[in-house]
Amino acid sequence: MAEKSLVPGSRQDSQWKSKGDAKGATASESDVVTIKDPQHANKLLDNMRSFREDPQYCDSVLVVDGQEIPIQRSLLVAMSPYLRTKFTYSPPKQDGMVYRIPLEGIDACVMREILDYIYTGEVRLSEENIQDVLQAADLLLLIDLKNLCCEFLEGCIVAENCVGIRDFALHYSLLHVHRVATEFLETHFRDVCATEEFLELPPKQLREVLTLEKLNVGNERYVLEGVLLWLQHDLEGRKVHLKEVMGGVWLDALDTKYLQEQMVRDSLVRDVITECRIPLTETRSGVAVLNSFRPRGYSECIVTAGGEDRNTRIPIATMRCMCPLYDPNRQLWVELTPMSTSRVNHGAVSAEGYLFAIGGQDAEKKVLNSGEKYNPDTNTWSPIAPMKQARMNFGLVHIDGMLYAIGGEDEDSELLTGETYDIYLDTWNLMPNLSILRKIGCYAVMKKKIYAMGGGSYGKLFESVECYDPKTQQWTSICPLKECRFGAVACGLGQDLYVFGGVRRKESEPAADSPMVTCKSEIYQDSNKRWMYLRDQALCVQSGASFVYGAVPIGASIYVIGDLDTGTQYDFIREYRRSSCTWHHTKPLLPSDPRRSGCASLRIANCRLFRLQMEQGLFHFRINH
Repeated sequence: MAEKSLVPGSRQDSQWKSKGDAKGATASESDVVTIKDPQHANKLLDNMRSFREDPQYCDSVLVVDGQEIPIQRSLLVAMSPYLRTKFTYSPPKQDGMVYRIPLEGIDACVMREILDYIYTGEVRLSEENIQDVLQAADLLLLIDLKNLCCEFLEGCIVAENCVGIRDFALHYSLLHVHRVATEFLETHFRDVCATEEFLELPPKQLREVLTLEKLNVGNERYVLEGVLLWLQHDLEGRKVHLKEVMGGVWLDALDTKYLQEQMVRDSLVRDVITECRIPLTETRSGVAVLNSFRPRGYSECIVTAGGEDRNTRIPIATMRCMCPLYDPNRQLWVELTPMSTSRVNHGAVSAEGYLFAIGGQDAEKKVLNSGEKYNPDTNTWSPIAPMKQARMNFGLVHIDGMLYAIGGEDEDSELLTGETYDIYLDTWNLMPNLSILRKIGCYAVMKKKIYAMGGGSYGKLFESVECYDPKTQQWTSICPLKECRFGAVACGLGQDLYVFGGVRRKESEPAADSPMVTCKSEIYQDSNKRWMYLRDQALCVQSGASFVYGAVPIGASIYVIGDLDTGTQYDFIREYRRSSCTWHHTKPLLPSDPRRSGCASLRIANCRLFRLQMEQGLFHFRINH
């Protein structure tokens, strides 16, 4: 009886060879299957943890705060480049004694917390230990632990500690945390002024805070009142710094009538006015008043960058902004400095106070890998490092100081690949591929995870959705959209994910040459893990003539930009009010409005908007003599 093959369909004489047979030792690539044990890493770590306190398996000692902590050298060397160097230059003695590594500047309790993290991947953080753990993680070059600490710090920021966290973050180059703390300080300055941290600021740091253009105070009197509180906290010791700190107050924006009233009531105000020689009578000309007027605060602006001319279809470099909350009645576009390169089908996203425009096609239809960033404080563009791969029609999103460029197309094919860009290091790195090709899909961030939705490939449209977690660096599928679509736009707010527009073929006419119709808008709520239609579907009529370019969340509303056929007219911007779940006309479509622009929201200082409006004749200021 013939012996059965161990592998169905295989040939025993060719598949199974002795170890010495070099020709038969390696199977063909088509015959090899790689199978992964998903629990392997956890099991290995569990076993290492069980040996942690066993002297038989601990081959080294950390000396921290006079205490000796037994450790397994190989595990710590694998986790910490700092300890790797320490062990390299501190070899054991010839008599067989174990490694003894002294660590300075780390508390023993903190070191034990860090060892717990190394063995478990979990760390216990509190407002009491966060500073010590982060300092130790920084010393030991534990980058992942440092990132966890930064995420915890962001969630701790309140009026009472934002000044201290901002200073701490700058000292340890936690640039994203510093940015978040600064934005909190700008938004809540009046609350911060009453805190102990603010009152204890040294004069130089106080002046730096007072010079911030985006302090959201509404009236310069509140900045002056903050200075008065700071002076009164130690009047005798701080009077000598009066002129220094008052240098951060915008004296031209102070109301003279208010100063006159306060001068009668408060002797300290009289001293300030006298010492700083603040004029109490208006003797300047109307032009001088106009030129010196500088409103504090900031506006959340809708920004459009690039796209193509509506008539010629030629890519443009134009950039402009509109502030729907700052000037709700007039809503005029303010021209900003154009990009250095004309772009269409590019990615645009705001991050860390900048606007980034990346990739796309130029006027010669070349697919680009270049990028640039716009600084609203200087109204200028500057180049950034190029992507590893040129791409257009791709997703571009931001999470915690990192940009993610996902999918799209190059000049020859559709792309599964993605890249990450570190804003502060100006470097690109590859990220895991999408699971399927998504030509002209839409992308958004919710709860620090990236969602890729819809799109199409090879003549088929998708309703599928996949989610990328930067912590695990894995894509996973979630509940699909209710409608397949391509060319949609999306945005995430809180625990909600919104998808607007896009087109598909009529269900009654699925043929490839059938007309396209606009899809309904949908919302995904993380609490119930499913998609639902929005109650109000008045964004676009069911017509293939509607196209969307961006969805910009500002305040309690989402502003959708595009060629929006509303049945009676075309809108360029429509407002979706989340509180009432209704659509509202915001700005009609004009012939000067570009097509296929990159869209985002950007925080711009009011004083700079005011200057630009004056220069462009958009702001009319009446002076009563």
